[in-house]
Amino acid sequence: GLMPFAFNGVAWYMYGASSNARRELMPNHLLQWEAMRWARAQGCRLYDLWGIPDADKGAEEHDLGGVGRFKQGFGGEVVRYVGAYDRVYAALPLRLARAVWALRRGRALSG
Repeated sequence: GLMPFAFNGVAWYMYGASSNARRELMPNHLLQWEAMRWARAQGCRLYDLWGIPDADKGAEEHDLGGVGRFKQGFGGEVVRYVGAYDRVYAALPLRLARAVWALRRGRALSG
């Protein structure tokens, strides 16, 4: 799934998730295409896929290298902005969430 946002003629792909189930059908391509169509229907002229690893910092070896290739596969223009950061107001819940994500990743890799 994905969650796009639109404001003032620009749409952003902010959040998304996928799994390996039926990956050969490439459902994420269709989801992005439909999000782009939705953005155009909202009057947006730009659709920002929001973030790829820096090529000069070893993008292929980066954890999100595949995500970067996926996004660049749509053929748009790469525009660099200042990085995005999260402001953490409660560290313990974040640490717990990261631990759960790490456990889930470990199970997904082993099973």
